[in-house]
Amino acid sequence: MKNKLVYIIFFFLLGYSNFVFAQNRNSIWCFGDSAGIDFTVPTNPQPYFSAMRSRGTAVSICDTLGQLLFYAHTGDTSNNGSNTRGNILNKNHQLMDNGDSIIGISWYQEMVIVPFPSDNQKYYLFTQDVTDIYGIYYSVIDMSFNNGLGKVILKNQVLLSTIRMADCITAIKHANGRDWWLYSRVGDPSISNSPFYTYLITPLGIILDTLQNIGLISSGGFVEFRWNKQGTKMAFVNYSGLIQVFDYDRCTGLITNPITIDTMRPSSPLPAYWACEFSASGRYLYITSHPVASNLYVVDLLDTNYTLTNIWSIPSPQYYLSDIKRGADDKLYLTGAYYDGFTFPYPYSDTLYNIYNTYLSVINYPDSGAIGCDFQPWIFYLGGKRTYSGLPNNPNYDMGVVAGGPCDTLTVGIENTPPRSEVFFQVWYNSAWNLIHVNASQLKGKTGIIRLIDLSGRIVSEKNIEIIPGGYYTGEINMSAFSSGIYFVQLITDKEQVAKKVMK
Repeated sequence: MKNKLVYIIFFFLLGYSNFVFAQNRNSIWCFGDSAGIDFTVPTNPQPYFSAMRSRGTAVSICDTLGQLLFYAHTGDTSNNGSNTRGNILNKNHQLMDNGDSIIGISWYQEMVIVPFPSDNQKYYLFTQDVTDIYGIYYSVIDMSFNNGLGKVILKNQVLLSTIRMADCITAIKHANGRDWWLYSRVGDPSISNSPFYTYLITPLGIILDTLQNIGLISSGGFVEFRWNKQGTKMAFVNYSGLIQVFDYDRCTGLITNPITIDTMRPSSPLPAYWACEFSASGRYLYITSHPVASNLYVVDLLDTNYTLTNIWSIPSPQYYLSDIKRGADDKLYLTGAYYDGFTFPYPYSDTLYNIYNTYLSVINYPDSGAIGCDFQPWIFYLGGKRTYSGLPNNPNYDMGVVAGGPCDTLTVGIENTPPRSEVFFQVWYNSAWNLIHVNASQLKGKTGIIRLIDLSGRIVSEKNIEIIPGGYYTGEINMSAFSSGIYFVQLITDKEQVAKKVMK
């Protein structure tokens, strides 16, 4: 009995240690001008010195023990004397092998790191450039090279070309605990519905899952969207005054039920909402803005009036309150850039050190709302390093499986994940033409059928198809006769069967 108890305690502690280690992917933040924070002991975060040189975009990732693996950024003037490309740096704060000239310009949320679902040595770095080279790109980092220092084995691969995206790309873990969702939103004002591009990342690769036309149209390039810690809500802000909160489903990747807290302004002065972040419970949403004045707001999402309450304000010039991010201690950390009244200096001169660029501000008790949140401006000293307008655009790597969720098999019996084969299968809805576009490649069959199935499992459309020599199929499904909602497109040949969901 005693030995049995020892085994029980051992396995409990083993499970507990794995749980603790699993929380450490965000232990090290790198940002700004050589700045960072070490959250290895969450209750006692410490300044961390990096080789980062970025006024905005910054990303970093640790292993499950909390040890830094690598980090990346855009806007390094040491990169061939230009700030129009980014770098990937290894844990020794040196340029990673083949880690230079990563697509991305010196803006703010243009990178995100996503671990491979099927290989714990490989990572995607997704990037975009909203000014120079339009579209979405990815690079692949393999940490098995160079004795654990890593190597970029694929660089600047095209995922989406020619479309100007807004200045934010981010990711959230799928409810199955393995795969990932990747999101970016169109920033081109000529594309009137500004859809969210939703990609699904699985062991089979990256697939465009759907284009989601949801919420009010967003114009302008500066946006940010964040999920709550539970992964059930997503907040969206833009520079022109739009604030919306959505319901979110990690299983389907769908963004639904928009709540509008503020709407866009037709002209200046704009409220210039810069960033947002949820409190740990998800009850409160904090929002920053500048430049007419730097303001910090909070919204109580349990109050259906959704009132913006101003917690703090400082007139400009002097300071541009900018990014806000929840730390491993569940406090919210805020950064801003010094503004001298004439220019937004980047890079800072060697002598420009002040309270605005050598400290972060902190909200100590975010779940206490406007009165009790204890906002402390310029309280976290960066150890003599300097900050600008960006904090790490890191997702919550520690989200697990949604227990009992319908992630693998939906009620209609059709797989919601990409097919377990080598087939590439892509479907998306084009609202302008009211068509579902279907693309497939690497098909083995010669003939087949395409079916459209509704959520009840009823086949509402079906047609015979011919496979193009080489294993290709391209076609459309006219949706004029069908109501809005979620459907499944199923392709069946004499050799294989694949299916994907799509939303009209």
